[in-house]
Order: sequence, then structure tokens, then C-alpha cells
Amino acid sequence: MHWNSLKQQPVQSFGYSMLTRWLVLVLVAASYRVADACSCLPAHPQTHYCNSDFVIVGRVQKTFRGNDLHAYKVKIRNVFKATPKAAVALRSNRLLTPAYDSMCGVNLLPRETYVITGQVQHLEAHISFCGYVRKWREVTPRQRKGFRLLYKQGCTCKVHMTSRRTKSPNTCVANYDGCYERHGICLHDHERRCRWTRAPALTRCLQASHFNSTMT
Repeated sequence: MHWNSLKQQPVQSFGYSMLTRWLVLVLVAASYRVADACSCLPAHPQTHYCNSDFVIVGRVQKTFRGNDLHAYKVKIRNVFKATPKAAVALRSNRLLTPAYDSMCGVNLLPRETYVITGQVQHLEAHISFCGYVRKWREVTPRQRKGFRLLYKQGCTCKVHMTSRRTKSPNTCVANYDGCYERHGICLHDHERRCRWTRAPALTRCLQASHFNSTMT
């Protein structure tokens, strides 16, 4: 019995060693996948508008695929916002984006019209998955009104995507609620406090969301 137990010890040790190495390899591979993945913090459309160099509505005409960057030739239909440098960059009607999803590249469909926010780098217009890119036909009427005028008026306010309440007079809390993303616009009231402006669409959405939560 003593000899058998001694013979089994190297086998068990070898098994544990192989298991440890396998777990290490799995963790390393997982860490590489996390590092390679595109990660963006959720943000309200108003935040995207205020933090961007340009906001346009454009129809995709052509796609040019490179090794590191893809370029989209677009027909710009509306310019809702453009810094002086963005105005120069947009003259080419070309938008650049990383070639890989892991680098937050954006895939645009040909002949589709989008609302797009972006940044200017070296006098070139860049877009990414971390910006705001939506098919124009899917943008709500309230969002369209925001992009055309009201988001600009609310850029002195901050929209926080959090479930925590805040006492800051310059902050609106979206609470990860799709209703505020689709219908909410944060503006100063007559007391100079930032609040969600009243809108029938927002009220209906919140009521429906509350009703659904009580039914589940």
C-alpha cells in the first residue's frame, strides 16, 4: 500500500501542474480578448452632440477599405454642428474609421443615411463606435429636434447615465432608461437648474415603462 501510494503521487502532481497551466492559459487568453475588445461608456445623444467636433446627416455613397483605416464617401445633407476645423475636414465628404471592430471601427451600409458624430484629427474627419451613429430613419422626432437645435442649448448641462440621484443643479440623470435616450432633452429651467424638459413622448414612454415593470 505504501509503494502504490508513492507511485501515484507523481501522477497526481503532474495532473495538478497541467491543470494549473491550462487555467493560466485560459486567463491569459481571456485577458487578451478583453484588451482587444472595443469598450465605450454609455452616453446620451446630447452628450455625444456636445462632446463632438461635428454632427452631420449623411448618405453613404462609397466605401474604401484599407489595412488600418476604412474611408466612407458620404453626401452630407445636414450639418448640425461643426467646429472651424471640422468645417474644413468635412469639405472632402470623407469619414475615416478604424478598420477593425476591436479598434472601435464603424460599419456603415451603402446608400443608407445616418446621423453621425465625430472628431477631427489632423484636419480629417474621424468616426468611431464610441461616437453616435444611427440610421436617420430610426432617430425619434424628439432626437431630431435635439440634434437640430435643443441639444446645443443644453451643452452647459451634464447628462449622467447612472441610477444614483444627484444634487448637482447642472446635471440630469438618465438612469440607463431608454426613454430618456429616445425622448429626453436636458435644459436649464427658469431657476437655472438642469432638468429634463417636458414632452408627451417622454411622458408616455415613462408611463409605459413603469406599467411594464409593475406587471413583471
